[in-house]
This record gives sequence, C-alpha cells and structure tokens, in this order.
Amino acid sequence: MSREIAAIDAQVAEVDATIARYDGGLVRDLAVARREALLLARQMVENRAQADRGDATVNVVVAAVTPDPAKADRLLGEMAAAQERIAEAEAEAKRSGGLIQAVALSRAETEKLTLAQLQMAYLQAKYGIAFPAPAPVTTTDPGTTAALSETESQDGAANDGAASAPDWADPRYPKVDYTLRPFEQASDDGDQISGWWTIERERAAIDDSPMVTAINYSEYDPQAFAGVTALLARCSEGQTAFIFIQDDFLIGDYRRQAFDMTIRIDEQEARTESWSSLTNNKGAGLFGARAERLMREIYEAETLFLRLVEKNGERHDASFDLAGHRDAIEAVAGACGWSTLELSKADYKAIQTLLNAGGFDAGVADGQWGPGSRAAMKRFQSAKGLPETGAPDRKTLSTLGLAE
Repeated sequence: MSREIAAIDAQVAEVDATIARYDGGLVRDLAVARREALLLARQMVENRAQADRGDATVNVVVAAVTPDPAKADRLLGEMAAAQERIAEAEAEAKRSGGLIQAVALSRAETEKLTLAQLQMAYLQAKYGIAFPAPAPVTTTDPGTTAALSETESQDGAANDGAASAPDWADPRYPKVDYTLRPFEQASDDGDQISGWWTIERERAAIDDSPMVTAINYSEYDPQAFAGVTALLARCSEGQTAFIFIQDDFLIGDYRRQAFDMTIRIDEQEARTESWSSLTNNKGAGLFGARAERLMREIYEAETLFLRLVEKNGERHDASFDLAGHRDAIEAVAGACGWSTLELSKADYKAIQTLLNAGGFDAGVADGQWGPGSRAAMKRFQSAKGLPETGAPDRKTLSTLGLAE
C-alpha cells in the first residue's frame, strides 16, 4: 500500500498549494473538502498497512466491507476519466482569462474532489477498507469578501475630524460637507448615506418589487431657491434611470423630446449624445440599457462633468464628485437585477456552470440569464448571507470565487 500512500501525499501537497492561492470562494471550499477526503483516505490506508504488518490493531468502528476486485477495476476506469476531465479543465484555464478561467479552475477542483472520492471507493473495493461518510463541503464566511466594498475614501485620507462630524456622516469621505440639509433629512428618514450620495430603499406599490433612489448632492447649493442641481440613479418597477436634475425650467425641443448632453468622465475625451427630457422640464435622463451602460462606465471614475444645452443654446454645466457612487450603483443594479460588470454570454455561462458545480441548480448553462439562473443565484446569496437580488453583482461573484 506504500504506492497508494505516496500518491495521496503528492495530491495533498498539490491541494495545499491550491488552498494557499485563495483567500475564499468556492474553489477554496472544494479544495479544503478534497484535502479532508485525502487525509482521511491516507489515515485509513496507513492503519490498514500497519495492521497487515502486525504493527497495530485496526479498531473497526464502521461496517466491515468485503473486497470487490471487479468494482475496483471499474473504479480505475472512472478515475482515469476524471483525470482526463481535470486535464481538459486545467488546459482551458491556461488558455483563458477572467471569469472563464475562474470557472475552469472551479471545474477542475470539482473533478479533483470527485477523484478523491473515487480513490476512497477504489481502496474500499480493493482492500476492504471501510470509510466513514465524508463531511459536507463547508463554505467560507461571506465577510471575507468585504474588500470589494468601498471601505476607504478615494484620497486615502483618515477621518481625523470624525469627532466633530454629524452622526450621519460617512467616515470614509471626510471632505464631504455632511452639514447640508439633504444629508440630515436622509438620516432622519433612515436612508443610507455614502459619500455624496443618499440611498433610499422602498417597495413599489404596484408589485412590491425593490425600488432604489440614489441622489448625488455634490452640486447642491443651499442658496438656490428654484430647486436643486443633482444626479439621480434609480430603479423603479424594474426600470433603471440615470437623470441630471436642473434647478431651472428648461426650454426643450418638443419635437425631439430630448436635450443635447455633453459628458466627460474624469479626464477622458468628452462626447455629446441625446438625453430624454423630463416631463417637468427640469432635467434630462437615460433609461433602461443606456442608463445601465453609463453607470458601468462611471463605476471606476471619480468625477462626471455634464453640460445640458437648451433649444435656445443656453448651457447648464455641472461637475459631480462621484465619491460613494459604487454603493449607489450597486444598490440600483441589485434592485433592477443587472450587473455592474460588463458580462458577455460566455461569462454568464461560466457563472451558471459554477453555480451548478456548487450545488445551486441554475439549469442548462446556456449563457441566458433567465428566471432559473436568478433563482439559483438567490439561493446562493441566501446561503452566503448576501442580499438576495438574483443578480451577478461584484460581491456575489467574488464570493463565488470569480475575480473581477
């Protein structure tokens, strides 16, 4: 049995290296489960070898098993097939990147866990070694993935003035003026405050679907009596909106029902596009897929410059400090069920495959994010203590073991 022990030792060394590469996620969970199975197999084989040599007595605490040579031969074939699947998954991981690579590594680790279990069955069939039932795969603490949240201010400064800041101030962003009335009102209403944003959560009256309204007040002027200048990101009854609110009554082109809007994200080249006018003539916005695309664009940005041009040529400029926007965008995306990552059909297929590998049945991995996939994602999120949005958001994908 020394050959079997040496083979197990080599696999334990390999799985230890895998565990060391991951801080958390499903791949690490599978590797930990595989290590436990391998160590159990090694101990049982060592005990049996010692007994055969007369060095020790085996105390049988599980039912005795009769060797089955035919079954052992059949299991050797299954082990060889598992080895082929492992090789295919590892080869795919080497030639891929991003989510595809991550799911290939997860598939390889799943097959390795299967291989370890087949080895135990083989040793049982060949030598009559009885194994106790292995422990189920345990999951990592979802708190280990909190690194994707915005936990530090964008300039990295410590909040030395926290003692004098209002109770509702976000300590991550000490440069924000939290004495402004909108932040005090948000605190009174129990809304979240993130950087320059207030985030209100409620339920739609028509269908109880989640509603989120996030407003950026970095252009707020307490002396402006006509209204506020602000950014608004919203999910309402399943539709996403991104709106520039102006404090003036705007003169639009009633035939177009739109305004020309010039956009500049950080130091990127500016571009001009058409935004739909609001019915109250106090702003313009993007809706649906266009709103989602822009929010993905600004996710890593720090500033957003907007210039709205009225029909008579009058311009309205605003430069928004986006500090805290990731919390706002993630809240809107989660409520409306889309990801802040630009995911391809292949990415969605990879996520579905990984959910299936983890025991969360997403159905056929076809790259279509439908009701079955959303339900599977909600079950995974529930198991991990994450918000049950059904959307492949960044924190959920990190918990799954997928890198951004």
